Amino acid sequence: MKIGVSGASGHLGRAVVSELLQRPGGHEVMAITRTPETVAAPAQGRFGDYNRPESLAEAYAGLDRLLIITTIDPEPRKRGAQNVAAIDAAVKAGVKHIVFMSAVGTRREEEPERGASYWRGEQRLVAAAPAWTILRMNFYAEAFLQLAQAALNQGVLAGLAENRAAFVARDDVAAAAAGILIGDGHAGAIYNATGPSSSPVRNARASSPKSLAGRSRSA
Repeated sequence: MKIGVSGASGHLGRAVVSELLQRPGGHEVMAITRTPETVAAPAQGRFGDYNRPESLAEAYAGLDRLLIITTIDPEPRKRGAQNVAAIDAAVKAGVKHIVFMSAVGTRREEEPERGASYWRGEQRLVAAAPAWTILRMNFYAEAFLQLAQAALNQGVLAGLAENRAAFVARDDVAAAAAGILIGDGHAGAIYNATGPSSSPVRNARASSPKSLAGRSRSA
């Protein structure tokens, strides 16, 4: 089986490719990225750019299953258009089963709300794909640590304020995605990749480095 990972040069994409290569079954793994020359064997690098939809149809050609990992482009409305273009390209290329990486709590929202791009992608996927699965991820534990590190230079721990989050490890999300891609019985399913419990972000902030905990404020 030929399996593609679109957005393979990001942290999650690399982790999914690595996870797939460790699984049995002899699957061919295609790492689709703007920098295919950086892809290490035995994965095969293919060029694909979310801002160049014509490149995606070629990159997705011949794939049995495909994971679409969204970008972090901050420009309003751009990510939603990228998601729709990637799904349309996969359908045009004849991909049999498309897995879309979304976010926990996705619901109908309007641009420029962050969740709007995930909603647009999910709706297009369900309407157009011959077989589909949605994997909704929660807030990365690693991303929170990155925020905390950045806050050391600013004195402000921004982003989540007094909200709650069930933090999840990126490698766990990658393992879940790989399992869906190589497994059966996932068509039409929506999964949440999340931690075991939802905790106030202030608790996580309290466990951050003392140099941060003593000077942080919510933003």
